Amino acid sequence: MLISHKVNGPNSDSLSPSNSDEFPQSSNPSTSSSLTASTASLQHQEPVEHRPGPGLLLFPGTAQRHQHNPAAGTKATTVQKTSARTGASANANADDDNNVSINQKRRSVRSFRRPPLWQKPAKRQENKKLETEKDQDEKQLQADLEWDKRRICLAKVQAFIIEFLQGSSIHGFIYLAKLGLNFLERMLWFAFICVALFSIISLSKRTWLRFQTSPMVISMDRNKLVWNTSFPSLTVCPHKRIDELKVEDYILAHAEHFQSEEDQEDFRDFIVKLASLTYDNLETLPLNKSFGIPSDKYLQLLYELKWPFEPEISSGAAVKMLIHETQTEFGICHSVNSMVARYNAFDYWRSGDWSILDHGDRVTVHPLDGEIYAQIINLSTAYDVYFHGSGDVPNISKQRYTFPESDYTTVELIALEIYTNEEARAFTTKQRSCRFNYEAEDMQTVPIYSFGLCLSECRMFFSLKICGCIPHFYRNRLRNGRRLPVCGLEGIGCLVKIKREIISLKSDRYKINCNCLANCDDSNFFVQSHRSRVWFLGANLQWGIIDYPKMQLRRDVLFSFADVLVYIGGLVGFFLGCSALSFTEIVYYFTARLVRRMFFN
Repeated sequence: MLISHKVNGPNSDSLSPSNSDEFPQSSNPSTSSSLTASTASLQHQEPVEHRPGPGLLLFPGTAQRHQHNPAAGTKATTVQKTSARTGASANANADDDNNVSINQKRRSVRSFRRPPLWQKPAKRQENKKLETEKDQDEKQLQADLEWDKRRICLAKVQAFIIEFLQGSSIHGFIYLAKLGLNFLERMLWFAFICVALFSIISLSKRTWLRFQTSPMVISMDRNKLVWNTSFPSLTVCPHKRIDELKVEDYILAHAEHFQSEEDQEDFRDFIVKLASLTYDNLETLPLNKSFGIPSDKYLQLLYELKWPFEPEISSGAAVKMLIHETQTEFGICHSVNSMVARYNAFDYWRSGDWSILDHGDRVTVHPLDGEIYAQIINLSTAYDVYFHGSGDVPNISKQRYTFPESDYTTVELIALEIYTNEEARAFTTKQRSCRFNYEAEDMQTVPIYSFGLCLSECRMFFSLKICGCIPHFYRNRLRNGRRLPVCGLEGIGCLVKIKREIISLKSDRYKINCNCLANCDDSNFFVQSHRSRVWFLGANLQWGIIDYPKMQLRRDVLFSFADVLVYIGGLVGFFLGCSALSFTEIVYYFTARLVRRMFFN
């Protein structure tokens, strides 16, 4: 190893191939060995003890490679000297060894002149370390600042709450922050305050619930000379509703549906029963033939074939009474002194009108007017009559009276009215438990509200829910434009199975929730007596009031919002000893004063 370093030194020209004539070529191996040894003896040798280790300090990478294969380096040096001395060409193995030695030398020199590529500069590492420490210091400083701000804010909030408790006018709050009290005393006062707050909240909830559910009271008014009494309204439904001549004309015009005399007779029976169809007699309608009539045309056909029922009316009242044709759950009828009958007229339905009509003045009577009667003449047939108020319609669940076509009938009624005070209009329908006629937001077939109309709609939608269709005597077009299917023969067969539930609106199998409230201004009439006698001029009906009511019901406001405030204020004053100014103080403290203390102090 030491010889190799000396050959490549500055005196290596003496051994170069240019001086090869001084060293004759010899083929004897012993001669070559002796020459190599003599040449090595001429070099200056350093003491072994002062010589550095083989490449330990200068060439660490090369030293490791020489230690791994020392024979290769020695052999390469010997071959190089021998070829230089003899001047002959070396064999292939000697050239390979020489190239390996030269490459090793070059790598050793390159590793000595610059550090390896994987080694990072020390200055860059120090700069990065300083930057990291600087970032950590900044983060720590920022965290310390945030914590200081939080501590300052908490200290301000604590001081503000203590100031509020010590200066509050609410009894008991001062003892929560008063100096000189121990923890047990403060907790005792805190428990007293909690009990007082619980009592206030629970009793106030009961007061508010009462205000929302039953703020009204119905009282009796006996000042009979002050009020007017509504005249009884009625609805007359004739038994004869189909004109036979019109039926014959219809059969001739639609001869293709009537192939035999039996078909014609069946149709006459079908159309008569269809005109008188109601929930009570659904099972009487024959369900074997439809005669080519679609179900949505039933009502139109009944009006085309109806019998001309044109009664006349007269009364002794100051206001003229009118009679209007109307469609009810009992078929085509006529109503007198009714404010809602015109909304159930077939012409009103067919025109698609949803406007509010002019009802005129309500017919009323006074005890000073004496006995007031109204009379319907020229009925010409037996009839059913229903007595009701002017703001309602006949109901299938109410009592009806049937009179023959040859009697003159007189009916005497008594009245019981209920009206609502004007102050109650400011309350909701849930609080009043009643509706005025203009509160019709939930009605789907008429633009006004009536208790009877609400029940009719409830029956209609219940039929639609169970059977998927509605009877033909309802309006099948809703306010939103939707058209409901009308029951045909199959649908009527379904209605027969649930007719008891439809009439009573009570069921154990189905959920029925009509949510129909009474009329706020309503009149109830009860038949006191009626008498009939044979009359040769045909059926006549006379009705009226002979005994005026001596009592009237009035719906008044019993528990208003002012009463709620007084009641809750009394509870707060009783349990905490504070007033309205105490609540103003709380609002002031936690708005203006809090902002000032937190941001400007």
